[in-house]
Amino acid sequence: MKAVSLISRRADLGRTEFRHYYENTHCWLAMQHFPFRRYVRNHVLDQPQLDFDCISEFELAEDLSQYDLMASRSRQLILDDEQQFMDQSRIRIAAATEYPLIVPAAEVPAERLESQVLLLQLEEQPLRAVVEQLARRLADTRPDLHAMRLDLLHSDPQRPFPCNALLWLDWLDRREAVPARLNELPGLLHELWLVRSSTAPSQLQERFVAFQP
Repeated sequence: MKAVSLISRRADLGRTEFRHYYENTHCWLAMQHFPFRRYVRNHVLDQPQLDFDCISEFELAEDLSQYDLMASRSRQLILDDEQQFMDQSRIRIAAATEYPLIVPAAEVPAERLESQVLLLQLEEQPLRAVVEQLARRLADTRPDLHAMRLDLLHSDPQRPFPCNALLWLDWLDRREAVPARLNELPGLLHELWLVRSSTAPSQLQERFVAFQP
């Protein structure tokens, strides 16, 4: 049960303040109240034309599917804290189906990685064929491409995403320019560089206290 969320900062906050509050206060509160399997905050770098500052990835335990998460007491506690740094009117959430394309051979320190995401809008079948072909080419020619995965998104029509797919790339000790063919992908809307903050599964388990329905 994976979800992706676009999160925007409150109008009176800069991106540095927004990121500091998210990483040092809000995410710890969220970990206490939800049993995350995965929780990643991808902070956007230098894209003033976009109306969001972070792309967050969530994956929860399957046994929560019986609950209305949005109406839960745990969610209410998180909502209250969101007011401290988010523009709640612009939050968008989408269900995501993830397709790994290049899987890392080993974990590496975060400081060695440069993270990138491409926002795409294209029908599912041709999109998957194009990115799978691209992944094969890059795996053969770019040993510095550490990981690559595709998220196909299903968002709420009342709060739609600006795209229907996210193509994630992690570059390890990159010394060459990003391949031009990435900018030639059909359906490409935006290309973003990110600062990724990922919480280890062991820490997610350690921080979780209780989910309140």
